[in-house]
Amino acid sequence: MKLFEEMEKRGHEELIFNNFKDVGLKMIVSLHDSTLGKTIGGLRMNNRYQTDIDAVIESLRLSEVMTYQAAAADVDSGGANALLLGDPKTEKNEAYFRAVGRFVESLKGKLIIAPDLGTDTQDFKYIQRETGHTIFGLDVEDKERPAARITAHGLYWGIKACAKKYFDTSDLAGRSFAVQGLGDVGKNIVDYLKKEKTTLYVSDLIYDNIKEVEDKYPDVKVLKPGEILYQETDFLVPCAVDSIIDEDNIDRLKCKIIAGSAYNIFTREELVDTVSQKGILYAPAFIIAAGELFLLDRNLKLRSTEKCLEETEIIYHILLDILYQAADQGITPFQLAKDKAKERYTKIGLINNILC
Repeated sequence: MKLFEEMEKRGHEELIFNNFKDVGLKMIVSLHDSTLGKTIGGLRMNNRYQTDIDAVIESLRLSEVMTYQAAAADVDSGGANALLLGDPKTEKNEAYFRAVGRFVESLKGKLIIAPDLGTDTQDFKYIQRETGHTIFGLDVEDKERPAARITAHGLYWGIKACAKKYFDTSDLAGRSFAVQGLGDVGKNIVDYLKKEKTTLYVSDLIYDNIKEVEDKYPDVKVLKPGEILYQETDFLVPCAVDSIIDEDNIDRLKCKIIAGSAYNIFTREELVDTVSQKGILYAPAFIIAAGELFLLDRNLKLRSTEKCLEETEIIYHILLDILYQAADQGITPFQLAKDKAKERYTKIGLINNILC
């Protein structure tokens, strides 16, 4: 793969590598598009990549989708991603994350990071000792990390929009759901879905996450991680890692709708068309999981959770409009959502040429 050609194809501005061997830090930063404003992205940490190029591709894909999400959510920011190549179970320490903070600070505000898969509250406490270029829930009025709750709230309303389009009712009673991943968002969406008379299948790689859900809802059916994707259900709700659907397993899907918070669940974007041809409705993750961005005001400062919950329900209307318009135009909701996002930041880019 030729990196510069890949960046040009996706529209990326910068790709940055940092290797600080004294603390074992290997960090990839991709900045996609700053037309709308400063670039915001999640800080991920994992070591599951077969090659460094695989890690670079994931970072590029994640930062690109963050640009689309910000444009769709009417937020004045661009997309970015910061990826740490390391084992979140064994390689975390104060020096490591303070080094991350120093590197983010050296970018002088180009990059603003928020917690993502593999990073948590303690990590960001260390990072914030070195930089203020973070978005983190410790600063909001309710003194909690609200992102997962807000994301799940928007996801719930997005699921109801999908139900309205597919079943002609937003009522979820009697519907079945396969929730893959019981992290912060996954557990929250289980809570929302259990408020209605639904059938739930769940799966996670971490036993404690499963036990917590089982103890709370004994009627939930636990499946092995290798089974959850292929359970016959109305909804598949991916809330875990990316790249879970490929050419080898796509024909095994038995759901009617895919609506989850995990980005880039397809190994190739063209597979979105394939699931559509199979009659499966796919809700673009950068729309349905945009709730976290509703925590930000126009100055990219955090607001309190309660002020955002009601606003996040607009995802129902945004997604429903996209679903109906896409059907009318004969294209996938994913393609229409991308086109709308690109249109917004392209037009704003023209306005930015006006001197003031």
